[in-house]
Amino acid sequence: MSNNQRHYVPNSKLNSDISTRAYHYVNLLIGIAFAGVILYSLIYKANSHPIPALLTEATGEIPPSKGLSASFSEIVRGNLDLANAYNPFGIRIFAFFALQLLLRAFFSIVVMLKRNGAVSIILTDSIVSTLLFAYCFWPLIVYTLRQIAQLIQHL
Repeated sequence: MSNNQRHYVPNSKLNSDISTRAYHYVNLLIGIAFAGVILYSLIYKANSHPIPALLTEATGEIPPSKGLSASFSEIVRGNLDLANAYNPFGIRIFAFFALQLLLRAFFSIVVMLKRNGAVSIILTDSIVSTLLFAYCFWPLIVYTLRQIAQLIQHL
């Protein structure tokens, strides 16, 4: 092996710095995306969203995601009853985005403060985020799995 080749040394400070830096960049990008969802909800009112419900328009079927944009718009305006009327899962799903926005900042700060334990903190973040996603999106996950099962049956 030549001297010009870099060697990967497990648990080295350089690898740790690169990993935590990548974690912070990913957190920043995810945070920006989640902030974008919330900003989109603030900009557009319930019935003025430019993104149509394509599945409903194409098939006439009403999926559990129908009305989420309108629901989110009402949530950011504090109209929870109206938000629930647009989509009964809206508050639950919006909570995921809002909590994740806070968790991105929280876990990034914890990783900066506890550099030695960054791997376990990042793992904890991954587990918490996955469980939160599964809970908040469960109705949509179940619907999607049922749709996939129906497609497979028709093959």
